[in-house]
Amino acid sequence: MTVRLTLAVTALAVLSACGDGAGGASTDIDQESVAAAAQRVASARDALPADLPDAPIKAPTGSFVAVVACNAAQPGCADPARGAVEALEAAGLRAKLIDGQGTSDKQNAAIRQALALRPDGIITSAIDPETVQQALGEARRQGVAVVSLAALGESELVDANVGPTVADYTATGTLLADLAITELKGAVKALVLHDEGFAVLEPRYRGFVEGLDACSSCEVLEEQTFTSADLAVGVPRLVQQLVQRHPDVNTFYVDYDDAVPPLLQGLRSVGRDDVLVLGSNGTVDATQCIASDCGQAATTAFSLDGIGWAAADSMLRVLAGIPASDAVYGLGVKLIDAEVARAVVDSSENGMWDGDADYRAAYLALWGAA
Repeated sequence: MTVRLTLAVTALAVLSACGDGAGGASTDIDQESVAAAAQRVASARDALPADLPDAPIKAPTGSFVAVVACNAAQPGCADPARGAVEALEAAGLRAKLIDGQGTSDKQNAAIRQALALRPDGIITSAIDPETVQQALGEARRQGVAVVSLAALGESELVDANVGPTVADYTATGTLLADLAITELKGAVKALVLHDEGFAVLEPRYRGFVEGLDACSSCEVLEEQTFTSADLAVGVPRLVQQLVQRHPDVNTFYVDYDDAVPPLLQGLRSVGRDDVLVLGSNGTVDATQCIASDCGQAATTAFSLDGIGWAAADSMLRVLAGIPASDAVYGLGVKLIDAEVARAVVDSSENGMWDGDADYRAAYLALWGAA
């Protein structure tokens, strides 16, 4: 199903809701929620301004920074790490990407591998510092600077946390709820898949569920949890079971885009191509899928590379001896439906949304590397 969102269509949907609601009567549809959701959806598709640092910093050229990704096989984890490497090298530093391979044991080992290279700093990407306490403790004892990228919560094990705020992550979920409410005219019947393995996903998941809860004519039929280890086999099987239990489902939410292909596999195995499928992160594969009507209806996106550039900026400041406060990702949350996805694919170099402002030029100017 292709999602096409315009205020005109939404207004028509509200007026015609009397025959389409979950109960068949206009009084059953929460028309106020539909109208409010439509307004938020329209705003989320507008061009987003950038809110970047304004204090210049001289990049300490010649320094070496290792960047440890939680799992190089998952774009939502690896793309910010690659963005950090790109930014560090653009600033005149040496950088190396190391794969954390998806588990805390291997991520601890990856950080130790980085330490063996005698770096000046380490950036971890989407790794909860508390799950790699031992390795980060070693970094602390060796005097190696550590910046945590895209991991919520404060930790004494790192010099700075960099990335979207809790409010940003919550918005990636609430906007998907808004889209479902708008597209389905306030008659959402949703199934929800939540990965409990990443703390940053909790506010996104809560944002979606609570966004639907605010719509009195919408319903979450069932919620289930999974982990990234379940993607190949467990998720398709779980999707089959959920749809068989809830044949009236019209919406499927999952925390991140990397889980959408196995979700679609499960839907196709039971002959369901009529479900609104929603993910988040705005990966290349997801954006191209949405643009080509392959089954995913929409995603919400951060600039994944932009998160990496924000982490690089924070690392430069730490290495320069400037007390580091937690840096805030400043490029906003983009709602990407088919229309936006096609525009992104046609206009971007790498096929994914990368912010609506030229943050690279802005950072390079701050670093004296433009």
